[in-house]
Amino acid sequence: MLTAYFKSASTIARYRAGSAGPHLDRFVAWLADQGYRRVSIRRHVREVVNFAAWAESVGLGTASLDRMALTRLHDDLTARGCQRDPSGNRPHIYQSACVFEHFLETIGAVRPALLTATKASALFVEFCEWMAAHRGTRDITLASYRLPVESLLGSLGHPDTYSAQRLRAYFLQQVNPTQPAKSKNLATAMRMLLRFLIVRGDCAPGLDFAIPTVARWRLSALPKYLPSASVEALIASCDPSVPLGARDRAILLLIARLGLRASDVSSLQFCQLLWSKGAVRVAGKNRQEVELPMPQDVGDAILHYLQHGRPRLASEAVFITTMAPFIPITRVVVGKTVARAIRQSGIEAPNRGAHLLRHSLATSMVGDGISLVAIGALLRHTSIETTTIYAKVDVNLLKEVVQPWPGAAPC
Repeated sequence: MLTAYFKSASTIARYRAGSAGPHLDRFVAWLADQGYRRVSIRRHVREVVNFAAWAESVGLGTASLDRMALTRLHDDLTARGCQRDPSGNRPHIYQSACVFEHFLETIGAVRPALLTATKASALFVEFCEWMAAHRGTRDITLASYRLPVESLLGSLGHPDTYSAQRLRAYFLQQVNPTQPAKSKNLATAMRMLLRFLIVRGDCAPGLDFAIPTVARWRLSALPKYLPSASVEALIASCDPSVPLGARDRAILLLIARLGLRASDVSSLQFCQLLWSKGAVRVAGKNRQEVELPMPQDVGDAILHYLQHGRPRLASEAVFITTMAPFIPITRVVVGKTVARAIRQSGIEAPNRGAHLLRHSLATSMVGDGISLVAIGALLRHTSIETTTIYAKVDVNLLKEVVQPWPGAAPC
């Protein structure tokens, strides 16, 4: 495969003679399958040869080009002041090294990161598996638990030494009163870990109640939303004649019409598109699946994307990246899709997240007189209390029921 991208015999011979040489042909084929362009493949091969040469200079062989090698390369570039180029991006050698390391993991030439983890990390992996199996927790949520969990395990030692006093003291030492959301995540992560350890028999039952509750003022603010005309302007800003516009339009319609979360869209698979029923099968945070009716414009947009915008990739995921490597999109891409549409349309928006369209749909339904129970069913809220925040968006109706403050003249 190298001969298809490099014409110089001396260059090919030099590349094959390096420590990365035995993997280069397969690496090139893998990059081509991932959808990389010719110029990108040539650049990655050149930088991988440089990466392998650097690894040899510091005493690392090809079998050691794992995540630890990437960390050493990062530290070496930082020490030389080369961590970022003038544009703010990582240097090419680091980008290519990351791609090559992922390739080596894929073919089994190096050990995956989980197999080289520390004892605390290994326990965190087991904790994640337990949370996913027994509570249906998503990967994005588990990722937010990593730092709090590993910090706790590293600070307090073995779980059989935990006591309510030690846990509470540690929590109060770590909590930040000015960051209630971060403090709430810390409390939740600690409680979930303690419940996992209790099930394993590693610590005494009931210790999860030692973590104090973080104050959270529910329903203290109005939900941020866009009027219906602005939502339609966002959808109209997408150009369905190009792959990116076709994908963006389908994503925006799924959120604007069905109120899907960003994670629902990014994880959507073909088996969830029930064309014969005209429905979409999705799951809420509790992983309980429901079928939602698919509006005509949503179905048309998805079909148009599949026919004219989606890369030819053997994957169950519906939405794929538009640039190599061709892989399923993440929830971050969904958020960027909404932000891009806001920028293209030029409308004024209170924020640029994907949840903005979900709030906008619920607010529009309240204005149409639809009950909170029906809204909660569409948004797949597990509790009606979550839906009650939308009861406040009809300010004119609230003015009719507000009572004057006792002992004061009416405004």
